[in-house]
Amino acid sequence: MTAGETTGGTAEPNHFWGGFSVRRIFLFAAALLVAAIPSVSSAQGREITGKVTQKETGAPVNEATVSLVGQPLGVRTNAAGEYRLRVLAGEATVLIRAIGYKRQSVKVAGATQDFVLEKDVLQLEGVTVTGQATTIDRRNSATAIASVSAEELMKAPAKSIEGNLAGKVAGAQIFENSGTPGGGMQIQIRGATSILGQGDPLYVIDGVMVSNQSISGGLAAISRSSGSTASTQDQTTNRLADLNPNDVESIEVLKSAAATAIYGSRATNGVVVITTKKGKVGQTRYNITQRMGTARASRLVGSRKFNSYANVAEWLGGSAQADSVAKANCTPVCDWYDWQQQLYGTQDPSYETVMSASGGSGSTRFYSGLNDRQTKGTLYNTGARRTSGRINLDQTVGEKLTVSGGVDITHSFAQNGIGGNDNSGTSPVYAFGYAPAIYDITERTGPGRYIKMFMNGGGTAASNPFDLLENMTNNEDTWRQTGNVRVGYSLLASAKNTVQLSYIGGVDRFQFEGNQYTPGFLQFEPADGFLGTSQILTTTSRFINQSVNAVWTYTPSWKFWNSAQTAFGGTYETQYIQNYNIRVRGLLPSRRIAVAGVDNVFGNGITEFRDQSYYVNEQMLFLDEKLAVTAGFRNDRGTANGNREQFYTYPKASASYRLVNPLRQFTNLLDEVKVRAAWGQSGNRPNYGGRDITVASGGIIGGASSLVAATGLGNPAVKPEVMNETEYGIDGSAWNQRIGFEITKYQRQIKDLLVNFPLPASSGLSSQQVNAGQMSTKGFELGVTIVPISRRDLEWTFKTTYQTAQQTMDKLGVPAFNIGGFGSGYGRNRGVEGVVSSLIWGNQRYSCLNTTVNGVLTMRTGADGKPCHKLGAMETVAGSVVRDSIISDAAPRHTTQFLNTVTWKRFNLTALLDWRNGGHTSTMTKNLFDEGGNSRDFDDKSPDPKQSLGQFRYGTFNKGDISAYIDEGSYVKLREISVTYDAPKSWATLARAREMRISFQGRNLAMWSKYWGSDPEFNNFGNSNFSRFIDLGPYPPSKQFFLSIDLGY
Repeated sequence: MTAGETTGGTAEPNHFWGGFSVRRIFLFAAALLVAAIPSVSSAQGREITGKVTQKETGAPVNEATVSLVGQPLGVRTNAAGEYRLRVLAGEATVLIRAIGYKRQSVKVAGATQDFVLEKDVLQLEGVTVTGQATTIDRRNSATAIASVSAEELMKAPAKSIEGNLAGKVAGAQIFENSGTPGGGMQIQIRGATSILGQGDPLYVIDGVMVSNQSISGGLAAISRSSGSTASTQDQTTNRLADLNPNDVESIEVLKSAAATAIYGSRATNGVVVITTKKGKVGQTRYNITQRMGTARASRLVGSRKFNSYANVAEWLGGSAQADSVAKANCTPVCDWYDWQQQLYGTQDPSYETVMSASGGSGSTRFYSGLNDRQTKGTLYNTGARRTSGRINLDQTVGEKLTVSGGVDITHSFAQNGIGGNDNSGTSPVYAFGYAPAIYDITERTGPGRYIKMFMNGGGTAASNPFDLLENMTNNEDTWRQTGNVRVGYSLLASAKNTVQLSYIGGVDRFQFEGNQYTPGFLQFEPADGFLGTSQILTTTSRFINQSVNAVWTYTPSWKFWNSAQTAFGGTYETQYIQNYNIRVRGLLPSRRIAVAGVDNVFGNGITEFRDQSYYVNEQMLFLDEKLAVTAGFRNDRGTANGNREQFYTYPKASASYRLVNPLRQFTNLLDEVKVRAAWGQSGNRPNYGGRDITVASGGIIGGASSLVAATGLGNPAVKPEVMNETEYGIDGSAWNQRIGFEITKYQRQIKDLLVNFPLPASSGLSSQQVNAGQMSTKGFELGVTIVPISRRDLEWTFKTTYQTAQQTMDKLGVPAFNIGGFGSGYGRNRGVEGVVSSLIWGNQRYSCLNTTVNGVLTMRTGADGKPCHKLGAMETVAGSVVRDSIISDAAPRHTTQFLNTVTWKRFNLTALLDWRNGGHTSTMTKNLFDEGGNSRDFDDKSPDPKQSLGQFRYGTFNKGDISAYIDEGSYVKLREISVTYDAPKSWATLARAREMRISFQGRNLAMWSKYWGSDPEFNNFGNSNFSRFIDLGPYPPSKQFFLSIDLGY
């Protein structure tokens, strides 16, 4: 059996149980549901008409929903704010809701009723997702809610949508892996949930599960950071970078298991639900945004300034040319060139054009958007471009049928240059650590080529980055197509019962191509004995998912029982990924493509998942909609499980109760308090192939290929990891909804954690993945919103979020093991029972080691006569030992965000500060520069008067203590700042526009931190669950500035 083939039965795509097809099940269930609903005799009705307007301006409110209290369906207002609602004879209680406004409900006996809505500054209104086809009013939600509107999202542009979310979601850590212009970010919701399994949240766009895969683009073919083709150290870009944030209407982050359980075995890491913009009934509106910006490299690590030839001589690397340059340029003080500023000093302008059209009439609504964004990197000859087009249509057919759908096509192209780990002398920051900057490497020789790099030994062990970046290719080219369709049918609509049937389907497909090329004439190329390298990698990804859903809403019109909503349905999902690569070395002259070389490598891989589920969800409202109760479950099975036929159940239950004006006997300042509690389970499916006994390709025997046993043993009993989470919270508002707060405490326990079980060497196998571990997390989240000033011409809104969490490895079932990183010599996480999992372990010196024999601890004494203890950097004790031990914690003590928004007349100012308190990083970049004698503070004073600071740090490291390079990563970042001016209509008419807005925006304009490196968020290994604190020669961060002009027609 070849690698990738599987054993056992196959989960047929059209069956849940035996011979029952999905279609038969839902037709049968729908028939039962209809038969069970009591028939409702027709009653004479009447019509209510009216208009909905804003309180502050009197302007009409378009797309407001007008319905009867308790009914999920209603009508929408038109562009003039007008509505027409059919009701039964007699008095009716009418509810009006609109995004951004406070709801109203009024008893109406007459034929007309107008509504005047107030702004919802605290965003207490709206709905939150509770299932595949259901929502609940936010005020009744029993789980912590994190939502970001389009306005909040686009305060300042970011290289991908995760950057737009940074600092705006309590409980979510958003990391930028490097400063590359093409993307490369990661979101962790309430910490890591798996060691070996998937670590990213599930992303759902308009009901379609989409890929956020990080694909190794192939940079390792040049940098040889790990292997010779592709690596996780390739400055990877995750595919959420393909999404145009300008098309997004809102983002909701589901954090707790009670909220995500309805997504089953793919929801342990949280779910990010993205809704794109829809059309609105009324005259077609056109919007054009033209944006221009620039970026400047920030927090470059700098380099040492040498004061004499004697001072620099030992750091030249043994090259005669380097020695000659040093003698010529050190007269007596050595020249110093700011290589980093020269290389990362590009400030070419970036451009973005956004166009959209939205409108509708009668039963048809549409939205379309076009976007072209060109971003220049601060590194010489790097940049990115994203071009996309989207169209969303909503169509009502008669009174019962609705059809909506959308299509998006995106082309993303990135030139991310080179950065990070390096074993070929090509990654600039890495190489600069060993190269004294005492001559001008921007000089060109007679043939027009850049001068060679003479430092770090010169020859083929080094490379001038200007020459490399001018002649190399490292491109990533992606075409992506996504589409979705939703068909809804109103099977029944009466005074007390409604039945809605829906089908949701979608596809997400992309084709990725990575291409690398370095010509044979580059300085480093002869090092491997083959001149010239060319590589091409292709990845094709196809996600298809669909669901059928039925929702029955019963409204009994009783005060103590307001409504009950029952939803059930099923899903079928497939994810198929195929990659192929060719790498060729020893190219013929003038050849650029991967053909006709000498040293050839080929690779091909396929992964495919198929998952099925059925679910039931029930939510009820009692006591005048003050008490909300929700319960449900989802049963999942999939091809990654050991038993493909078995369904795994993920239940959930939650409740909330609203206390309106609870202190009315004493004060009216406290408007409302909601207490809530939720419990749920969600899963994380096994890795592809973990269940299978596989074989591997062997060598050539007798001229034919051979098969050999794989080093890993498949596990036919492997099953999904399961997270149990309990969440409690109190939400409330005060001071006439001028103050809002949300307090959440949660505890989660991940059971059946996948770990590698080591097998005896005599078996010829290395390990087997087993469900043997358990990990737990305890956390606290706080959100506060205050509106200190709210007047017609002046409004100030202040928001802050706070979060803290600690994670512990409860049990493993296997011996302690390392998790990622480079090993004990540089620091990494470890899996150790009973120990906090975010701790950084690494080498430290001890005077002696205590011993444990047969479970009995023996305390020993060192040569200094003291009990065994950790040695300080300047301590020396005979017989001291180096021990792999805990140094610090990579997790911050807390993260806190502060968002201020001030609106004064036509001006709007927004500023977002992000504070991380604590959290340590392995600053390997500093280690490189100290080893090369080139760190900017190398000559500073140290605790040892006989050594400079650089000598002291690296000397301590050489003795076996790495703590000198484990740095605290606390910071305060100015994430975003935006100043917007709504221009007078007279300005807009100059452009023949209806309205004009001018914005000055900035992102990452400042960071206050004592951290030595560029940015403590950066991680050499890209998206990883653990050991994501390795700072190793990254592409530096940048501060970005933008000027935007928005025109509305």
